[in-house]
Amino acid sequence: MKVEASDFGVVNGDKVTLYTLSNSQGIQAKILNYGGIIHELNVPDDQGKLHACVQSYSTIDGYVDDPSYRNAIVGRFANRIGHGKFTLKGTEYHLDKNGGEHNLHGGIPGFHKKMWKAKAETHADSVSLSLSLFSADGEGGFPGNVNVEAVYTLDDSNTLSLSLNAITDKATPFSLTQHAYFTLSKDETVENTLVQIDAERVTDADSTLLPTGKLIEVAGTPFDFSALTRVNENSAKSHDLYNLVGGYDHNFVLNKVVAGKPQAQVFAEDTNLQMDLYTDLPGIQFYTGSLETDSQLGALCLEPQHFPDAPNKPEFPDCIISPDKPFSAEIRYQFTLN
Repeated sequence: MKVEASDFGVVNGDKVTLYTLSNSQGIQAKILNYGGIIHELNVPDDQGKLHACVQSYSTIDGYVDDPSYRNAIVGRFANRIGHGKFTLKGTEYHLDKNGGEHNLHGGIPGFHKKMWKAKAETHADSVSLSLSLFSADGEGGFPGNVNVEAVYTLDDSNTLSLSLNAITDKATPFSLTQHAYFTLSKDETVENTLVQIDAERVTDADSTLLPTGKLIEVAGTPFDFSALTRVNENSAKSHDLYNLVGGYDHNFVLNKVVAGKPQAQVFAEDTNLQMDLYTDLPGIQFYTGSLETDSQLGALCLEPQHFPDAPNKPEFPDCIISPDKPFSAEIRYQFTLN
């Protein structure tokens, strides 16, 4: 187990550092203190060759200019908040409208475009990188001073874990996610990749992908990933909600956590790589982009999160943190050869 640091350019006068976490099984997780970005996640395939399991840019400029939140930690609030506003304890708050008429992924600039303070550590059976930042009261329109900590840990069970924590001095909506673009297959598209999501329902949405508050049963729809299923098998089905995107950009309502059971799986037959995703967050945004018009995307996202527009939907799981109710969430990616 080891962790190494190297320079990766400069952003607004601040030095960007690349931290390479390595375990004894040959896995490498390369993480930037800019945006908490997973720059590379390299895992040995069935031929013993390192396979790049996330999309990446070769230079820091690629991430600075990137509009797609590639491989970054996203906040203050992952996904959409409707019409850039919400009301909390009788006060209406107005947010950045950076996703059409809605607030998206925390607004501008968002945690994905920030420099995080970093500290690397080596342990007996793991290596870790602790990242922290401060978000001031009023940033992006959100209330409360918030201190955030994100800890990446790589161990010898071939698991990359992300522990997310935050404390605040004022009640505020809060939801972090990891927006990795996974590429377990060598294919140029994700259509032959197999996916499983432990969910029986998805949140319905309007034409702007803002939840209506209703839930849709996945059985018999393009959203039925209750067992490992090829993406193109489900995408061949028709459904009004699916047709809005022509691909996937939908929030899956996760079933109750069962010990030892992953909330999602991804498997690629051409590499025999399987990734099991575990989380204690209530939803996962499954994103492929439009399979009809963006066929070269070649990656998929599984973003654990609170439900989109939860600050405006009291029927959704509670996303409000406060001085006596901090934020805590876990995301784990375990890699195996099937």
